[in-house]
Amino acid sequence: MSTSRTGRDGRPLVTTAQAAYSLGMKPGQYRAWASRHGVRPAGHQPNPARGQALALWDLADIADALRRRLPAA
Repeated sequence: MSTSRTGRDGRPLVTTAQAAYSLGMKPGQYRAWASRHGVRPAGHQPNPARGQALALWDLADIADALRRRLPAA
């Protein structure tokens, strides 16, 4: 797993909360969705609360998973 701060398309990696918000979900729902669709964290950052590291997600991976899910127009 990389600790790079940008994704495949050059956009910044986002936290789980930000990724969840982009799909209208709560973080737990997003993690379950990502697991079902084969989306894996693209990086991590230290947790300011000194707990487990925070996952960072690539928006390009999320977009690819959504495209696979939706039929072609």
